Amino acid sequence: MIVVAIVSAKGGVGKSTIAANLAVALSRHARTVLAVDLDPQNALHLHLGGKPQDIGGLSRASVAGTAWGDACTRAASGVRVLPFGQINETDLPTLERRIADDPHWLATQLHSLNLPDDAVVILDTPPGVSNTLRQVLAAADLVISVVLADAASYATLPQIDNLIRRHHGARPGSVESVCIVNQVDAASRLSREALQLIEGVLGQRVLGRVRADRAVSEALAHGQTVVESSQDSAGRQDLMACADRVLQLLPSRRPQEAQEAQAEQEAQATQERQELQEPQTPTTVVLGDEDRRPDRQTAQQSRKAGVYRLMAVLLFAVLVLLIVLWIRTR
Repeated sequence: MIVVAIVSAKGGVGKSTIAANLAVALSRHARTVLAVDLDPQNALHLHLGGKPQDIGGLSRASVAGTAWGDACTRAASGVRVLPFGQINETDLPTLERRIADDPHWLATQLHSLNLPDDAVVILDTPPGVSNTLRQVLAAADLVISVVLADAASYATLPQIDNLIRRHHGARPGSVESVCIVNQVDAASRLSREALQLIEGVLGQRVLGRVRADRAVSEALAHGQTVVESSQDSAGRQDLMACADRVLQLLPSRRPQEAQEAQAEQEAQATQERQELQEPQTPTTVVLGDEDRRPDRQTAQQSRKAGVYRLMAVLLFAVLVLLIVLWIRTR
């Protein structure tokens, strides 16, 4: 499986909105997509057709010791959804202690789902620093931080960037983290200036910009993502563009296929080295009539040239002889 973490330094930046829309957009590329909500606010499933009264989720399953797969549902978009669920004040500290005591808690739970190798798991995380976020960063293949185009988000960039580099950047082969700037208001001077500052710090790591769009909140009111509900909205266009960029960053082949391709390349390289080391046997080339034809023409032309030269010499000798006889007769 391929794990994509959606993170933020503070709440209220639209992190769950981004996660839900990316999940739906990626599922349209024939990907198996699972959206997992690790945030106790339990908002992700509402974007994907869930009901506020639904209480099941990974929190109850983790405390009860049941499988995460039993708590998964399927949205109308085809995305598989694992909500955080509703948990009481007594069980929540128990879950937090379990996460703190087992640094491989998340990786173990994800592995137990037995997803296809090319499945994409979107992790919606709690804002700020936590044990859950540290485990998410350790398990993620790609980390996307979500910020607003405002001064407060600009101020949090060093905090979230240092955290990502410490827990995600150390993974071998990990992709450098990227950022989505959400709710960009082109009519606001402050928003434009904040966007300019953020892009000045992150440069090409800004994966995309999502314009402020009422259609996004209207879609949530109907239990949908804007990717599903509003075909012409600016927010949908921006989110689809972000999904395309994410798809470019994800591994394009399954690990098994990549290993087979690497083994084939190594075998081919070994064969080439052996061929270079083996002594080369002289090759005798047998020419057919077609191959001999140019040589025959060359020989004929050489003979003609020789005859012409001989005739020229004889004519010159006869001329000299005639001149000598003419001189003597006088």
